[in-house]
Amino acid sequence: MTTTVVRAVSSPSFLALVPHLLECTPRRSLAVVPFAEGRSLGAMRVDLPPEGDSALAEGVASTVLGMACKVARTDAIAVAVYTDDDLAPGAPLPGTALVEAVRSRAGICGIRVIDALVVSPDGWASYFDAEPTPHPLQEIQDAAAPGLESDIRSDQVAAAALPPGDEETSRRIVRLLDDAELALRATRDRRRLSPARRRSAEAVVKGLSDPPALFENAVTAPWPESDLIRLAAMAFCLERPSLRDVALMQWTGDLATGDAVLQAQTAYRAGVPVPEDLARPMWGEGARPQPARLSAGLDVCRRVAVALPPERRPGPLAACAWLAWASGRASHAATYAEQALAIDPQHGLSGIMLELVDSGRLPEWVFERPTSPAGTGSSRGSRAR
Repeated sequence: MTTTVVRAVSSPSFLALVPHLLECTPRRSLAVVPFAEGRSLGAMRVDLPPEGDSALAEGVASTVLGMACKVARTDAIAVAVYTDDDLAPGAPLPGTALVEAVRSRAGICGIRVIDALVVSPDGWASYFDAEPTPHPLQEIQDAAAPGLESDIRSDQVAAAALPPGDEETSRRIVRLLDDAELALRATRDRRRLSPARRRSAEAVVKGLSDPPALFENAVTAPWPESDLIRLAAMAFCLERPSLRDVALMQWTGDLATGDAVLQAQTAYRAGVPVPEDLARPMWGEGARPQPARLSAGLDVCRRVAVALPPERRPGPLAACAWLAWASGRASHAATYAEQALAIDPQHGLSGIMLELVDSGRLPEWVFERPTSPAGTGSSRGSRAR
Protein backbone atom coordinates (compact mmCIF):
# COMPACT_ATOMS: atom_id res chain seq x y z
CA MET A 1 0.00 0.00 0.00
CA THR A 2 1.26 3.50 -0.86
CA THR A 3 0.56 6.77 0.94
CA THR A 4 0.58 9.46 -1.76
CA VAL A 5 -2.08 12.11 -1.13
CA VAL A 6 -3.86 13.47 -4.24
CA ARG A 7 -7.30 14.65 -5.31
CA ALA A 8 -9.90 12.55 -7.12
CA VAL A 9 -11.80 14.27 -9.96
CA SER A 10 -13.60 11.98 -12.45
CA SER A 11 -13.74 8.26 -13.16
CA PRO A 12 -11.21 8.38 -16.04
CA SER A 13 -8.85 10.62 -14.05
CA PHE A 14 -9.15 8.25 -11.09
CA LEU A 15 -8.22 5.33 -13.33
CA ALA A 16 -5.27 7.34 -14.68
CA LEU A 17 -4.14 7.89 -11.11
CA VAL A 18 -4.36 4.33 -9.78
CA PRO A 19 -1.20 3.00 -11.50
CA HIS A 20 0.78 5.91 -10.05
CA LEU A 21 -0.55 5.22 -6.57
CA LEU A 22 0.37 1.55 -6.91
CA GLU A 23 3.56 2.23 -8.93
CA CYS A 24 2.44 -0.42 -11.42
CA THR A 25 -0.40 -1.18 -13.82
CA PRO A 26 -2.21 -4.01 -12.04
CA ARG A 27 -3.36 -7.16 -13.79
CA ARG A 28 -6.06 -9.54 -12.59
CA SER A 29 -6.38 -7.33 -9.52
CA LEU A 30 -8.75 -5.40 -7.31
CA ALA A 31 -7.41 -1.94 -6.47
CA VAL A 32 -8.91 -0.13 -3.49
CA VAL A 33 -8.24 3.54 -2.77
CA PRO A 34 -9.30 4.91 0.63
CA PHE A 35 -10.46 8.54 0.81
CA ALA A 36 -10.88 11.12 3.52
CA GLU A 37 -12.87 14.25 2.70
CA GLY A 38 -12.46 13.67 -1.03
CA ARG A 39 -8.69 13.13 -0.97
CA SER A 40 -7.00 9.80 -1.54
CA LEU A 41 -4.96 8.31 1.26
CA GLY A 42 -3.07 5.75 -0.80
CA ALA A 43 -3.90 2.51 -2.57
CA MET A 44 -3.90 -1.21 -2.02
CA ARG A 45 -4.09 -4.16 -4.40
CA VAL A 46 -5.19 -7.78 -4.05
CA ASP A 47 -5.46 -10.60 -6.56
CA LEU A 48 -8.86 -11.21 -8.10
CA PRO A 49 -10.62 -14.34 -6.82
CA PRO A 50 -11.84 -16.77 -9.50
CA GLU A 51 -15.15 -15.79 -11.08
CA GLY A 52 -18.01 -17.67 -9.47
CA ASP A 53 -16.29 -18.33 -6.14
CA SER A 54 -18.65 -16.35 -3.91
CA ALA A 55 -17.08 -17.49 -0.65
CA LEU A 56 -13.64 -16.31 -1.73
CA ALA A 57 -15.11 -13.05 -3.04
CA GLU A 58 -16.66 -12.41 0.37
CA GLY A 59 -13.32 -13.14 2.02
CA VAL A 60 -11.47 -10.74 -0.27
CA ALA A 61 -14.09 -8.05 0.35
CA SER A 62 -13.74 -8.45 4.12
CA THR A 63 -9.96 -8.28 3.88
CA VAL A 64 -9.77 -5.13 1.77
CA LEU A 65 -12.41 -3.32 3.85
CA GLY A 66 -10.56 -4.26 7.01
CA MET A 67 -7.37 -2.82 5.56
CA ALA A 68 -9.13 0.33 4.36
CA CYS A 69 -10.66 0.91 7.78
CA LYS A 70 -7.19 0.79 9.36
CA VAL A 71 -6.18 3.88 7.39
CA ALA A 72 -6.78 6.89 9.62
CA ARG A 73 -9.90 8.98 8.87
CA THR A 74 -11.11 6.86 5.95
CA ASP A 75 -14.69 7.78 5.13
CA ALA A 76 -14.98 6.43 1.57
CA ILE A 77 -13.31 4.15 -0.94
CA ALA A 78 -13.15 3.80 -4.70
CA VAL A 79 -12.48 0.44 -6.31
CA ALA A 80 -11.20 -0.67 -9.69
CA VAL A 81 -11.18 -4.19 -11.05
CA TYR A 82 -8.43 -4.98 -13.56
CA THR A 83 -9.38 -8.00 -15.65
CA ASP A 84 -8.11 -9.82 -18.71
CA ASP A 85 -11.70 -10.43 -19.84
CA ASP A 86 -13.26 -8.25 -22.51
CA LEU A 87 -16.32 -6.11 -21.78
CA ALA A 88 -19.16 -7.63 -23.75
CA PRO A 89 -22.02 -5.17 -24.46
CA GLY A 90 -25.17 -6.19 -22.60
CA ALA A 91 -23.39 -8.82 -20.49
CA PRO A 92 -22.62 -8.52 -16.75
CA LEU A 93 -19.29 -6.84 -16.09
CA PRO A 94 -16.42 -9.09 -14.99
CA GLY A 95 -15.96 -8.97 -11.22
CA THR A 96 -19.55 -7.94 -10.51
CA ALA A 97 -19.95 -10.40 -7.63
CA LEU A 98 -16.72 -9.20 -6.02
CA VAL A 99 -17.67 -5.54 -6.30
CA GLU A 100 -21.11 -6.25 -4.86
CA ALA A 101 -19.44 -8.00 -1.93
CA VAL A 102 -17.17 -4.99 -1.40
CA ARG A 103 -20.11 -2.57 -1.53
CA SER A 104 -22.08 -4.71 0.93
CA ARG A 105 -19.17 -4.95 3.35
CA ALA A 106 -18.50 -1.20 3.02
CA GLY A 107 -22.11 -0.46 3.91
CA ILE A 108 -21.80 -2.55 7.05
CA CYS A 109 -18.64 -0.63 7.99
CA GLY A 110 -20.19 2.76 7.30
CA ILE A 111 -17.82 3.45 4.39
CA ARG A 112 -19.14 5.06 1.20
CA VAL A 113 -18.16 3.58 -2.16
CA ILE A 114 -17.75 6.65 -4.33
CA ASP A 115 -16.73 4.85 -7.53
CA ALA A 116 -16.56 1.26 -8.76
CA LEU A 117 -14.92 0.69 -12.13
CA VAL A 118 -13.54 -2.07 -14.29
CA VAL A 119 -10.64 -1.91 -16.73
CA SER A 120 -10.18 -4.54 -19.40
CA PRO A 121 -7.99 -4.85 -22.50
CA ASP A 122 -10.79 -3.36 -24.62
CA GLY A 123 -12.13 -0.54 -22.44
CA TRP A 124 -13.41 0.58 -19.07
CA ALA A 125 -16.87 0.79 -17.50
CA SER A 126 -18.67 1.65 -14.28
CA TYR A 127 -20.50 -0.81 -12.04
CA PHE A 128 -22.74 2.08 -11.01
CA ASP A 129 -24.36 2.32 -14.44
CA ALA A 130 -27.70 0.57 -14.76
CA GLU A 131 -26.67 -0.52 -18.25
CA PRO A 132 -22.87 -0.47 -18.23
CA THR A 133 -21.38 0.88 -21.44
CA PRO A 134 -17.74 0.22 -22.36
CA HIS A 135 -15.67 3.36 -22.83
CA PRO A 136 -12.41 3.54 -24.80
CA LEU A 137 -9.16 3.28 -22.85
CA GLN A 138 -7.96 6.48 -24.51
CA GLU A 139 -10.28 8.41 -22.19
CA ILE A 140 -8.12 7.33 -19.25
CA GLN A 141 -4.94 8.57 -20.84
CA ASP A 142 -6.60 11.84 -21.90
CA ALA A 143 -7.84 12.46 -18.34
CA ALA A 144 -4.42 12.08 -16.68
CA ALA A 145 -3.57 15.03 -14.43
CA PRO A 146 -0.51 17.16 -15.27
CA GLY A 147 2.62 15.28 -14.30
CA LEU A 148 0.90 11.88 -14.48
CA GLU A 149 0.93 11.47 -18.24
CA SER A 150 3.78 8.95 -18.16
CA ASP A 151 2.76 5.40 -18.97
CA ILE A 152 3.38 2.79 -16.27
CA ARG A 153 3.31 -0.55 -18.05
CA SER A 154 4.94 -2.88 -15.50
CA ASP A 155 2.49 -5.09 -13.62
CA GLN A 156 2.48 -5.80 -9.89
CA VAL A 157 5.27 -8.41 -9.98
CA ALA A 158 7.55 -7.06 -12.72
CA ALA A 159 9.42 -4.70 -10.42
CA ALA A 160 10.47 -7.62 -8.23
CA ALA A 161 12.20 -9.43 -11.09
CA LEU A 162 15.99 -9.43 -10.81
CA PRO A 163 18.10 -8.45 -13.79
CA PRO A 164 20.47 -11.07 -15.19
CA GLY A 165 23.62 -11.60 -13.16
CA ASP A 166 27.18 -11.55 -14.44
CA GLU A 167 29.00 -14.87 -14.04
CA GLU A 168 32.40 -13.25 -13.70
CA THR A 169 31.20 -10.91 -10.95
CA SER A 170 29.58 -13.83 -9.14
CA ARG A 171 32.79 -15.83 -9.38
CA ARG A 172 34.84 -12.96 -7.94
CA ILE A 173 32.35 -12.34 -5.12
CA VAL A 174 32.31 -16.02 -4.14
CA ARG A 175 36.11 -16.08 -4.12
CA LEU A 176 36.17 -12.98 -1.92
CA LEU A 177 33.70 -14.61 0.47
CA ASP A 178 35.70 -17.83 0.60
CA ASP A 179 38.93 -15.89 1.17
CA ALA A 180 37.30 -13.81 3.89
CA GLU A 181 36.29 -17.02 5.66
CA LEU A 182 39.95 -18.11 5.58
CA ALA A 183 41.09 -14.69 6.77
CA LEU A 184 38.81 -15.00 9.79
CA ARG A 185 40.42 -18.27 10.82
CA ALA A 186 43.84 -19.16 12.18
CA THR A 187 47.01 -17.64 10.74
CA ARG A 188 47.89 -20.94 9.08
CA ASP A 189 44.80 -20.72 6.87
CA ARG A 190 45.50 -17.12 5.94
CA ARG A 191 48.88 -18.12 4.56
CA ARG A 192 47.16 -20.21 1.91
CA LEU A 193 46.15 -17.00 0.14
CA SER A 194 48.35 -15.06 -2.24
CA PRO A 195 49.38 -11.58 -1.03
CA ALA A 196 46.88 -9.89 -3.37
CA ARG A 197 44.00 -12.16 -2.36
CA ARG A 198 44.93 -11.79 1.31
CA ARG A 199 44.76 -8.00 1.05
CA SER A 200 41.32 -8.20 -0.58
CA ALA A 201 40.09 -10.68 2.02
CA GLU A 202 41.36 -8.47 4.83
CA ALA A 203 39.55 -5.52 3.28
CA VAL A 204 36.31 -7.52 3.41
CA VAL A 205 37.00 -8.50 7.02
CA LYS A 206 37.68 -4.86 7.89
CA GLY A 207 34.23 -3.98 6.56
CA LEU A 208 32.77 -6.69 8.81
CA SER A 209 34.44 -5.26 11.91
CA ASP A 210 31.61 -2.71 12.33
CA PRO A 211 28.43 -4.07 10.71
CA PRO A 212 26.21 -1.06 11.57
CA ALA A 213 28.71 1.30 9.90
CA LEU A 214 28.71 -0.98 6.85
CA PHE A 215 24.90 -1.01 6.71
CA GLU A 216 24.64 2.75 7.16
CA ASN A 217 27.16 3.51 4.42
CA ALA A 218 25.32 1.09 2.14
CA VAL A 219 22.19 3.28 2.17
CA THR A 220 23.72 6.74 2.59
CA ALA A 221 27.03 6.80 0.70
CA PRO A 222 27.72 6.47 -3.04
CA TRP A 223 28.52 2.91 -4.05
CA PRO A 224 30.61 2.56 -7.23
CA GLU A 225 29.81 -0.45 -9.40
CA SER A 226 33.43 -1.56 -9.06
CA ASP A 227 33.33 -1.77 -5.24
CA LEU A 228 33.23 -5.54 -4.94
CA ILE A 229 34.75 -5.43 -1.46
CA ARG A 230 31.68 -3.74 0.00
CA LEU A 231 29.43 -6.00 -2.05
CA ALA A 232 31.14 -9.09 -0.63
CA ALA A 233 30.91 -7.71 2.92
CA MET A 234 27.18 -7.10 2.48
CA ALA A 235 26.72 -10.57 1.02
CA PHE A 236 28.55 -12.07 4.02
CA CYS A 237 26.13 -10.32 6.39
CA LEU A 238 22.94 -11.04 4.47
CA GLU A 239 23.77 -14.75 4.42
CA ARG A 240 23.78 -14.74 8.25
CA PRO A 241 20.34 -14.24 9.87
CA SER A 242 21.56 -12.36 12.95
CA LEU A 243 23.52 -9.80 10.91
CA ARG A 244 20.79 -9.61 8.27
CA ASP A 245 18.26 -8.71 10.96
CA VAL A 246 20.56 -5.99 12.29
CA ALA A 247 20.60 -4.47 8.80
CA LEU A 248 16.82 -4.65 8.42
CA MET A 249 16.11 -3.09 11.81
CA GLN A 250 18.76 -0.41 11.25
CA TRP A 251 17.18 0.56 7.95
CA THR A 252 13.86 1.04 9.74
CA GLY A 253 15.61 3.37 12.18
CA ASP A 254 19.13 4.72 12.16
CA LEU A 255 22.75 3.91 13.00
CA ALA A 256 22.03 3.93 16.72
CA THR A 257 19.27 1.38 16.15
CA GLY A 258 21.78 -0.88 14.40
CA ASP A 259 24.23 -0.57 17.30
CA ALA A 260 21.50 -1.45 19.79
CA VAL A 261 20.25 -4.45 17.79
CA LEU A 262 23.80 -5.77 17.30
CA GLN A 263 24.41 -5.54 21.04
CA ALA A 264 21.10 -7.27 21.71
CA GLN A 265 21.94 -10.06 19.26
CA THR A 266 25.27 -10.58 21.03
CA ALA A 267 23.56 -10.66 24.42
CA TYR A 268 20.91 -13.04 23.09
CA ARG A 269 23.56 -15.66 22.41
CA ALA A 270 24.34 -15.48 26.14
CA GLY A 271 20.68 -16.07 27.01
CA VAL A 272 19.47 -12.47 27.38
CA PRO A 273 16.11 -11.82 25.67
CA VAL A 274 16.03 -9.20 22.91
CA PRO A 275 14.32 -6.01 24.21
CA GLU A 276 10.76 -5.75 22.94
CA ASP A 277 11.22 -2.28 21.46
CA LEU A 278 14.02 -3.59 19.23
CA ALA A 279 12.09 -6.67 18.09
CA ARG A 280 8.73 -5.01 17.35
CA PRO A 281 9.66 -3.49 13.96
CA MET A 282 10.48 -6.96 12.63
CA TRP A 283 6.75 -7.74 12.91
CA GLY A 284 5.63 -4.41 11.49
CA GLU A 285 5.00 -2.62 14.78
CA GLY A 286 6.39 0.70 15.93
CA ALA A 287 7.30 4.03 14.39
CA ARG A 288 6.90 4.52 10.65
CA PRO A 289 10.29 4.03 8.92
CA GLN A 290 11.58 6.54 6.41
CA PRO A 291 10.53 5.18 2.98
CA ALA A 292 13.81 6.36 1.42
CA ARG A 293 15.83 4.16 3.79
CA LEU A 294 13.69 1.11 3.07
CA SER A 295 13.99 1.76 -0.67
CA ALA A 296 17.76 2.21 -0.47
CA GLY A 297 18.08 -0.98 1.57
CA LEU A 298 16.01 -2.87 -0.97
CA ASP A 299 18.24 -1.62 -3.78
CA VAL A 300 21.30 -2.84 -1.86
CA CYS A 301 19.82 -6.29 -1.22
CA ARG A 302 18.76 -6.66 -4.85
CA ARG A 303 22.25 -5.74 -5.94
CA VAL A 304 23.75 -8.35 -3.61
CA ALA A 305 21.31 -11.02 -4.82
CA VAL A 306 22.17 -10.35 -8.47
CA ALA A 307 25.89 -10.50 -7.69
CA LEU A 308 25.67 -13.94 -6.09
CA PRO A 309 25.17 -17.25 -7.89
CA PRO A 310 21.56 -18.46 -7.58
CA GLU A 311 22.32 -21.08 -4.93
CA ARG A 312 23.57 -18.38 -2.54
CA ARG A 313 20.71 -15.90 -2.99
CA PRO A 314 18.12 -16.91 -0.32
CA GLY A 315 19.58 -14.58 2.33
CA PRO A 316 19.48 -11.36 0.31
CA LEU A 317 16.18 -12.39 -1.33
CA ALA A 318 14.60 -12.84 2.10
CA ALA A 319 15.88 -9.38 3.04
CA CYS A 320 14.31 -8.05 -0.18
CA ALA A 321 11.03 -9.71 0.80
CA TRP A 322 11.02 -8.10 4.23
CA LEU A 323 11.91 -4.64 2.91
CA ALA A 324 9.21 -4.85 0.23
CA TRP A 325 6.70 -5.95 2.87
CA ALA A 326 7.80 -3.14 5.19
CA SER A 327 7.15 -0.73 2.31
CA GLY A 328 3.61 -2.07 1.86
CA ARG A 329 4.36 -4.00 -1.35
CA ALA A 330 3.07 -7.42 -0.43
CA SER A 331 3.08 -8.73 -4.02
CA HIS A 332 6.77 -7.93 -4.37
CA ALA A 333 7.48 -9.45 -0.98
CA ALA A 334 5.79 -12.70 -2.02
CA THR A 335 7.77 -12.79 -5.27
CA TYR A 336 11.11 -12.43 -3.49
CA ALA A 337 10.14 -14.99 -0.84
CA GLU A 338 9.02 -17.49 -3.45
CA GLN A 339 12.30 -17.06 -5.33
CA ALA A 340 14.23 -17.78 -2.13
CA LEU A 341 12.10 -20.81 -1.23
CA ALA A 342 12.54 -22.22 -4.74
CA ILE A 343 16.27 -22.37 -3.92
CA ASP A 344 15.98 -23.38 -0.25
CA PRO A 345 12.51 -24.69 0.70
CA GLN A 346 13.45 -24.52 4.40
CA HIS A 347 14.62 -20.91 4.42
CA GLY A 348 13.22 -19.45 7.64
CA LEU A 349 12.57 -15.76 7.00
CA SER A 350 11.35 -16.42 3.46
CA GLY A 351 8.75 -18.86 4.76
CA ILE A 352 7.65 -16.39 7.42
CA MET A 353 7.29 -13.62 4.85
CA LEU A 354 5.13 -15.79 2.60
CA GLU A 355 2.91 -16.67 5.56
CA LEU A 356 2.50 -13.00 6.45
CA VAL A 357 1.57 -12.11 2.88
CA ASP A 358 -0.81 -15.03 2.50
CA SER A 359 -2.59 -14.03 5.72
CA GLY A 360 -3.06 -10.48 4.42
CA ARG A 361 -0.96 -8.93 7.17
CA LEU A 362 0.94 -5.71 6.52
CA PRO A 363 2.98 -3.55 8.91
CA GLU A 364 0.88 -1.20 11.00
CA TRP A 365 2.85 1.80 9.77
CA VAL A 366 1.73 1.42 6.15
CA PHE A 367 -1.76 2.46 7.25
CA GLU A 368 -0.50 5.70 8.78
CA ARG A 369 -0.66 8.98 6.93
CA PRO A 370 2.75 10.58 6.27
CA THR A 371 3.83 13.06 8.91
CA SER A 372 6.88 15.16 9.56
CA PRO A 373 10.14 13.26 10.05
CA ALA A 374 10.00 13.91 13.79
CA GLY A 375 9.46 10.80 15.81
CA THR A 376 10.31 8.33 13.03
CA GLY A 377 13.86 7.56 14.10
CA SER A 378 15.57 5.93 17.03
CA SER A 379 15.55 7.49 20.48
CA ARG A 380 18.79 5.79 21.44
CA GLY A 381 21.06 8.63 20.41
CA SER A 382 23.87 8.58 17.88
CA ARG A 383 27.60 8.01 17.63
CA ALA A 384 30.46 9.67 15.84
CA ARG A 385 31.24 8.20 12.46
